Parts: sequence; C-alpha cells; structure tokens
Amino acid sequence: MSISFETEDGTVLLAETRPIEVKCREAKAFLEKNPAVRASHLYPLIDAVATFACSKIVVPQGAMPFALPHSPWIVSIGDDMHSAWGPQAFPAESLDAAIAAANQCVLITSGPDKFPYRAAATWAARDRKNVLLIETRPSQQEAWQSRIESVRGDTLPIFFSIPEPEAA
Repeated sequence: MSISFETEDGTVLLAETRPIEVKCREAKAFLEKNPAVRASHLYPLIDAVATFACSKIVVPQGAMPFALPHSPWIVSIGDDMHSAWGPQAFPAESLDAAIAAANQCVLITSGPDKFPYRAAATWAARDRKNVLLIETRPSQQEAWQSRIESVRGDTLPIFFSIPEPEAA
C-alpha cells in the first residue's frame, strides 16, 4: 500500500519502501570494514547498535507499516530526501505508535551536525531510553512538532537541532 496525499501543487504518490532494521552483527561488521565511518555524524547511532545492544530501524518516506523493535530503540525517520513531506509521508499508525512509545525525541532540521546524533545515541545506549530521531527540513519542523503534540501533548521531550541563522 503506497502513501498518497494532496498538496497545493497536486497529488503526491510515494513509492512503497521498506523500513530497514539495523542488526547488531551487521553494524559490527560495517564498523570493522569501514573505519572511516567514525568521522560520520551517523557513527554514534551505528555504535549504539553494534556495542550497546540498542535496536535501530530506519524508516524512509513512503515506508510500509512497521513494528517497533525491542527496547531500547532508535527509530530514525528519514523525511529529508529530495523533498520533505512531513508526517503525512509515513504510515500513520506506526508513526503514532513510535511517538507514543518514545522516551525522547530528536528533531533535526540542521543537516548532518554531529551533536544531535550523539545525544540520541547516548539516550539509547547509556540511559536505555527509546529515541525517536526525525531528520527533516526546516519547512516541516512545525508539522512534526504538531504531530508529536497531537499524540503526546507536551509530555515527550523534544531536542531541536535547527540551522544556524544566516549572517546579515
């Protein structure tokens, strides 16, 4: 079942994609074969899976419904492709289940800054919390915040990583 919705420019039909579960053994092998990944903003997330027994699932736009992995988990929502469509680009029931079960949310609109990824990995690995990591663009920040608040009210802590203001 693909996801479709209306915008002011017409109907958007997203190709159906599969969520990707990152498994511990695969994460360890990837880190061993690719030592340069340690410089990547994604390294803390891979390390949390490989070293600290955290579960991780990557959910791209248009994803099929997904089940939450075992705790502690990091559910990474990829809304930063060619276009950012916001929550409507993801399976509503699965997305709402992740929002409801999360202990912490990291909402990244700043691009690949390392700090928010380190924070997400730390909450999952050290504190054993379930972390919802949403990568999107600044134009969708309010839509994501509204969706989270519609499911959880103001009870889910949200760490915002926003772009630096441009110099005048």
